[in-house]
Amino acid sequence: MYDYMKALQRQFETKPRSIQELSAELDRTHKELSSRLAKEDRKLLLRLVDMEDNLRGHATLHSFTCGYRLACGIHRELTEEPAYSFAREEEERACRKAQAHDETDLENTNT
Repeated sequence: MYDYMKALQRQFETKPRSIQELSAELDRTHKELSSRLAKEDRKLLLRLVDMEDNLRGHATLHSFTCGYRLACGIHRELTEEPAYSFAREEEERACRKAQAHDETDLENTNT
């Protein structure tokens, strides 16, 4: 499933120009900072950048997957027969709650 979602994300996701510009600025800043640091500090910075990139990738895929699931749920509701009705669901929930309350009252009366 994970690979399938990654493939769908690659196919449908587009990067806005503002994200591309921010990414380029991030790369420039990283290179400038890296050139100012000692070797050990550069290694630490590289680890930090790698972890941040990994985290960003997971967060992006998670967001895409949530959006995909939402779209599937909306599609399922739109094709459902009879069509989904919030009012009907609320009425059914209220009836179940009232019925459970009546059963509790009846049990208390019998004891």
